[in-house]
Amino acid sequence: MRNQTIVLFVLLSSFGWVNAQVQINESMPFQSDEAKEYSIFIPSNYTEGDPIPAFLALHPFNTSRWNGQTWCEELADFAEFNGLMLICPDGGIDGKIDDAIDTAFTSFLLDSALIWYDIDETKLYATGFSWGGKTTYTYGLNHIEKFAGLMPIGAAISIGEINGIDSNAEDVPVYIVHGSLDSPNARYYPFLAAMEDNGACVEGNLLPGVGHTIDFTNQVEILTEAYEYLQDNACVTTSIEEEEIETKTILPYSLVKNGETIKLDLQKSLEWKIYTFGGQMIIKGNEPEIVISLTSGIYIFRSGRQSQVFSVY
Repeated sequence: MRNQTIVLFVLLSSFGWVNAQVQINESMPFQSDEAKEYSIFIPSNYTEGDPIPAFLALHPFNTSRWNGQTWCEELADFAEFNGLMLICPDGGIDGKIDDAIDTAFTSFLLDSALIWYDIDETKLYATGFSWGGKTTYTYGLNHIEKFAGLMPIGAAISIGEINGIDSNAEDVPVYIVHGSLDSPNARYYPFLAAMEDNGACVEGNLLPGVGHTIDFTNQVEILTEAYEYLQDNACVTTSIEEEEIETKTILPYSLVKNGETIKLDLQKSLEWKIYTFGGQMIIKGNEPEIVISLTSGIYIFRSGRQSQVFSVY
């Protein structure tokens, strides 16, 4: 059994005591670090056997204030209000959360948390402020298969740092929170455009009069609005349904028998994806042929900017 230092935060209401939140601050040996630290916040609504959403939360670069523990504490009200878990790796003594050992540990910690706790893997998101916001882009886009959405906050980043990985944003909900006084022409607008150009479902909130800080007014409300956007998977459906269909010959016909092998009319090695009609991606690949193994219903086949609705019987 893991030894854990547990800090209990007990909430008060007008009716007395209520269920307790729990923050776990612990360490484990990892690679060259004998005590790689991390924090996990568990909201009061958590019940074993009932999976809940979670955020990978990446702390800023400022060793006088921030580490995994203090960042976890900073977001605790937001997490408790929305009933979600926080997984907060620590960047170590240099304060940076994206060193090679840090990104490897982040992946290890995420995989471990999915074993330790009942987390809904389809509702795992990434967020971070400043350097952590930058790492939300870089780690998030490099490991996009792990996440249902990204929420960078005041990212201290230049657009060149996502060259080559920005295309991974296709069909991913991204909500950017940024201050209007925090170099928006370099750190906000280019990323809003890059996410949109690469097919992300993107929205942003440029906070008026706010500089490079997480201490903005109505923090919980602003982050909750961003989180609600990430949860709205209908945005993927909207982008598919509203997009002009450039061709209807991806599949040779729109009525397909379950178990049938279909030859695709696509460029070689071009990735394709199949969505439910409600917008949930269920299959992807790049093979020139596909064996349809789906229950009866209506689906959307998409490759690049080409989309086709088809039915399975």
